[in-house]
Amino acid sequence: MRRTDETPFDPPLAPSPDIPLAPHTSCDKPIDLSYAALLLDPADAEPVFVRWTLPTTTAAVPELRHRVRDVLRGWGIDGDLRDTLLLVTTELASNAVRHTAMLTEYIHVTLALGADRIRLDIADGHPFRPKALTDSGTDAEDGRGLLIVKVAIAEAKGVIDVLPTAGGKTIRVRVPINPRA
Repeated sequence: MRRTDETPFDPPLAPSPDIPLAPHTSCDKPIDLSYAALLLDPADAEPVFVRWTLPTTTAAVPELRHRVRDVLRGWGIDGDLRDTLLLVTTELASNAVRHTAMLTEYIHVTLALGADRIRLDIADGHPFRPKALTDSGTDAEDGRGLLIVKVAIAEAKGVIDVLPTAGGKTIRVRVPINPRA
């Protein structure tokens, strides 16, 4: 695991008390994805971020993908970087829903825009650390999606970390907005 340094860009991982939790919903009901956004100028030193709390249902994954796409569009992020972030969001959220639904009702997602990078956190209440993010090979039975995530993040000159939290973990992805070759 890479060493991570908590900077002002990296707010605490605990859910903010002013962000309401979404009620648990089944796949056949609309999903109430409550979120909070700080609408600041991206040129400011402070990050702009959005947080969502989603039920661990498969219907939450495409809803999250659409919301992330809309936020990235609003921030002016497009092209390969947007496509990479949407792929990563979909794969990480799908894995969180698939592997944690028995132990946790919600996943917590934070998307943050700093002056020079974007950070995506997907947190769940399951302590299992995805092996594919650390040591999977090409002959592994599972984890191919996470292997694709690792490659996509590396190509975007970004980093991916697994951070332990109280009773669970956060998968943190950081990618530069304008990567240098």
